[in-house]
Order: sequence, then C-alpha cells, then structure tokens
Amino acid sequence: MRNPFKASLCATLLIPFALSACAQLQSNPDAGDPENDTMTQRPVADVVQCLEQEAKKHDTNVSTSPIPQGTMLDFGDSNIVKVRSDNGGTTYRYYAGKRHMSNMWIEAASKTCAP
Repeated sequence: MRNPFKASLCATLLIPFALSACAQLQSNPDAGDPENDTMTQRPVADVVQCLEQEAKKHDTNVSTSPIPQGTMLDFGDSNIVKVRSDNGGTTYRYYAGKRHMSNMWIEAASKTCAP
C-alpha cells in the first residue's frame, strides 16, 4: 500500500522546482528586463553592422527598424536587440526570445559587437 504522507511530501517538494523551471523558460521580451544590457563606446551604426555580419556568419535572417536614437534588430522567434545612443555612449540591449541551438550566438554577440 502507498504511503500518502510520502506522496504528499514528494509533491510538495517538487512544486517549487517546477515553478522555477517555468520561470526560467519565460521568453517574452515585453515581460521585463533585458537579458543583456551593455554600454560601449562604439557608434550605433558600427554595432548594427557588426550584428548584421554575425547574422550572416550564422545564416540568420535579421530585420532592422529605426527606434528613437538607434536601431532595433529582430532575429526572429522574439529575439530582439536594441542598439541606441545614450548618455555619450551606446547601449546594447538583448531581449531573449525562443532559444534553440541555431540562435544561441545572439546572446554572446555583445562581446564581439559591443565590447
């Protein structure tokens, strides 16, 4: 016969882990803070050009659109990078969307394009 206390205890211990796993998978760019927020002295146009070159290297389509004081790059699957001039420098903000092996490079692109 199953021990109901043991089953209840197990369920109680697993709930926090399940909730934290769901929180980790949140991928709505409008839900909160950017995944990566970097300041650089490179001009906006240089950072955008670098990101476009990196996208070509990874066979990734990217669309750009103007935003106040900069450019937004959309890599699909809700992966967005916003590059804008801010307080004498350039701010690079990465908003993570759906992640898969073919787009993981986007997260590390700030090290190359906005050091």
